[in-house]
Amino acid sequence: MKKKTPYSSYILLDDVIKEKILSVTLFGNSKAQSIAFFRVCVGLYYLSKIMVEEKLDFKKIDREFNVFIYRTIGKGHSITSILQYMSSEKVLLVLNSELFISTFFIYFSDIPIKNIPLLLSINLSVSKNISGISVQGPVLDWILRQQEVDK
Repeated sequence: MKKKTPYSSYILLDDVIKEKILSVTLFGNSKAQSIAFFRVCVGLYYLSKIMVEEKLDFKKIDREFNVFIYRTIGKGHSITSILQYMSSEKVLLVLNSELFISTFFIYFSDIPIKNIPLLLSINLSVSKNISGISVQGPVLDWILRQQEVDK
């Protein structure tokens, strides 16, 4: 009997999740918007699932995501590039899209909308810490605005 890996209960990139991600992607009005929807959908899903206290096997998790990303949007894309995109100003075009937000929460209702700023904040801190670039900018401004709205 094959023993389950410790991450399996947290990161589930099974066929159902892949179909949900692809369904959200199809709501884009152009190829560029569909790819942007895909990136943000994968990024939010990934970030929401790695926020656990247990130790995760990131090599295995990232390999699984990288295969899916490569097969969907092609060469040169990976979970790393998705997370970089999530810390760039381009992510705001998607997050400010009512079409994306409403569609995303139809398919991923288990990720509360109030968690998006937190997920982006953690990703922004980590990616900017690695690159040495300041976290100041449009994404941080958007996060702070969302936190003000929630008060």
